[in-house]
Amino acid sequence: MEPITREELFLAAAGGAFDGDLPTPVTRQEQYLYQIKSLCDSLQNDIAAVGRTAVSSWQGIQAIVRAGLASKVFSIGDQLTCQRGGVNLVWDIIGIDHDTPADSQYTHSLTLQLHDCFPDTMQYDAPEAFYYASAEMAAGTYHFTVGSTDYQFTLSSAVPAGGQLMLTYSGDTPSSVSVSTAKGGTAAGSIAVSAGNEGTELTSLNAVRRIRYGWNNYRNSAIRQWLNSSAAAGSVWTPQTDYDRPPAWAAGKAGFLNGMDRDFLDVVGTTAITVVKNRVSDGGGTETLNDQFFLLSRSEVYGSMEGGNDEGAPYPYYAEHSDLSEAGMGSDTNRMKAVNGSSQPVWLRTPEYGSEHWVRAVSGVNGSITTDSAEKSKGIAPACNII
Repeated sequence: MEPITREELFLAAAGGAFDGDLPTPVTRQEQYLYQIKSLCDSLQNDIAAVGRTAVSSWQGIQAIVRAGLASKVFSIGDQLTCQRGGVNLVWDIIGIDHDTPADSQYTHSLTLQLHDCFPDTMQYDAPEAFYYASAEMAAGTYHFTVGSTDYQFTLSSAVPAGGQLMLTYSGDTPSSVSVSTAKGGTAAGSIAVSAGNEGTELTSLNAVRRIRYGWNNYRNSAIRQWLNSSAAAGSVWTPQTDYDRPPAWAAGKAGFLNGMDRDFLDVVGTTAITVVKNRVSDGGGTETLNDQFFLLSRSEVYGSMEGGNDEGAPYPYYAEHSDLSEAGMGSDTNRMKAVNGSSQPVWLRTPEYGSEHWVRAVSGVNGSITTDSAEKSKGIAPACNII
């Protein structure tokens, strides 16, 4: 309840619950409370001044955040810089005490997001295998059904347990099969597929959309692995499911943390983030993940929810420093990111609720919300928290 008397107003100000202008003190009590407020304001200003001298180090910034003084020292839109492999990365402050640390012993956070896209566009997730060999598949003929049509192919040699079969399409028609002898391994061969139902029937097939366009499940996505990995190129990605396949960047890209300033990484904490699950294959609703680095969600950038699911309030950087006046999906140039001055579409972590393969993104044309399939490559503007 707001103060309704002068006494309550001065008491609230002295206790820090009111930060507006006070009337001229009249009574001795009002003068006493006014002096308390003035002393507190002076102390806070002194603390903030000392804090500003500490921003030359990431450890100093972390100390400010943990003391709950970030709002006294920083403003939304301020920028901080670290290096990755000798290249400067510029981070915007997009939230202060906005996110929840995964470790309950900490209560404060300072959210940073890359000002520009990471220089390389990245695939969210790769097209998946259509069949996983839980037991050895002997050489011979096999058939499977897609839609209402039966197709068949013939293996000239056995596929060991743990192997995968990949399906290639010509238009909307299956045309050939390739084989990996290990989950997520190198695919080899091109075995012709034709209409027919001879041989052993294959069941427990993967969904057609995921076979062709990848999966929009953020927990198991290739991009989430890359964002939180310090591994060298070729060692970042590992299969998360029986159908998982390596993304296009797996062999050539080191993890996002590889080559990052150590003193910066030392102050980046783990954030509890909320992620939508598609209702087609993943049961709908949301789940909580604990990550150091993460993509932003639809609701955090646009204010609007995916399938009625809340993935977090809009960051002040977008809610207060952009054209976002109400929840929606419309254009907003402040959301746009660039590489070398050229605007790029940027992945969000949010899947389209009613599909298995569509993923939400920020348009590189006008900053409106857009959607694309997981196997496409787009810009990356990750976020993290100093905790």
